Amino acid sequence: MTAHRIRSGFIVLVAAGLTACGMSVNGSIEVADGETRSGSLSTVNGRISVGDNATVEGTCRTVNGNIAIGRQSRVEELQVVNGSIRIENDTLVEGDIESVNGAISLRSDARVNGRIRTVNGSVDARQTMIARGISTVNGDVRLSEHSVVKGDIVVEDKMGVDFRSRPLEIELSGGSTVEGDIINNNPDLEVKILLLDGSTVSGRVENAEVIQG
Repeated sequence: MTAHRIRSGFIVLVAAGLTACGMSVNGSIEVADGETRSGSLSTVNGRISVGDNATVEGTCRTVNGNIAIGRQSRVEELQVVNGSIRIENDTLVEGDIESVNGAISLRSDARVNGRIRTVNGSVDARQTMIARGISTVNGDVRLSEHSVVKGDIVVEDKMGVDFRSRPLEIELSGGSTVEGDIINNNPDLEVKILLLDGSTVSGRVENAEVIQG
């Protein structure tokens, strides 16, 4: 499967979501502080912003826009093609987080009960728990401030992404932990794992260089 096919399939899913939810193609979506929304939130050319102490009982999807989730909120799944995803403190994501060409950042005491998947976007998690692991194709991963990944971190085969001029880096700092394995499935990609400040990988490491700091 190529990155182009991933993007095309995602856009089809968003279009289906728009029909189901009756939302416009263009325009941003905002959920106010303390508000609860039932059902999915979908847009093609717009951002999705969820305030503090809010709840979205469905998937947040956008093609060309960012997703921002406020403090102490609860959401289901987050999906974006060309845009970033930012999750603030004490927020719970019940399902998966998926990005094609955008960075994913999570702040203190965020919790992801699903999996984080990205193609070209980086992952930056600070004091975060990720239950089902992380998969990436071409994006760096940084875990800091006692973050915990209970599953594996997997670097998938390149799937048609552009050539990378430098190694992919997976950095653990501040006593962070990967309880599963770190596996590089792309034989053409150099992967470096930086273990800093007493951070650890409990499982095995495959096809990657480990650097202790």
